[in-house]
Amino acid sequence: MKTAGQILQATRIHKRFDLDEVARITKIRPNFIQNIESDDYPSLPSGTVARGFIRNYAEFLGLNPEYILAIFRRDFLENQLGQIIPRGIAQPVARPNLWTPKTTVIFVVSLIFTLFGAYLFYQYRILTGPPPLRLLAPVVGLATDQATIEVEGLTDPEATISVNGELVALEKGGRFYLRVPLSPGSNHITITATAKSQKTTTITRTVDRKT
Repeated sequence: MKTAGQILQATRIHKRFDLDEVARITKIRPNFIQNIESDDYPSLPSGTVARGFIRNYAEFLGLNPEYILAIFRRDFLENQLGQIIPRGIAQPVARPNLWTPKTTVIFVVSLIFTLFGAYLFYQYRILTGPPPLRLLAPVVGLATDQATIEVEGLTDPEATISVNGELVALEKGGRFYLRVPLSPGSNHITITATAKSQKTTTITRTVDRKT
């Protein structure tokens, strides 16, 4: 497929015009005519000048200037600096899509391993760290006139619980209950959860018994 410059040159040669004759009639410098015929548009002053020269040259040769300019626009365009450049340079190949089925599989597998690793780490912390312990009763700063008080809480079902040194049986889900006798005045109640790793968690509450 011929370019605009090739069509103009072939027509000039067919009609037996030399460059000097074309330059004299069209008022276009011979070197500019050579630039047009070789499609060397960056050597012309600007894109506007290039299009004007192509139009005048085509009209002189008896060609349809709009047709020649359409071919010119097919192969070249003007950049932000006003320079004429090939469309292949002005419109670079689009970046390849990195999100492919292969990368999707890699992402999913990596996510699975990450979640599995996090789960193992969590289990390791449970096995090697101190057990959780949540005391539901008695509340902090409790004062009562009762002779006994109920101690209630939650811990790891695999842990052991002692209240003031007395082992307490765990119910389903790690819940425990124990009624503790109170002496007049301040009573310190110490609850200790011990994991299989022998690490412990301890909570102490003070309950005042009124007399």
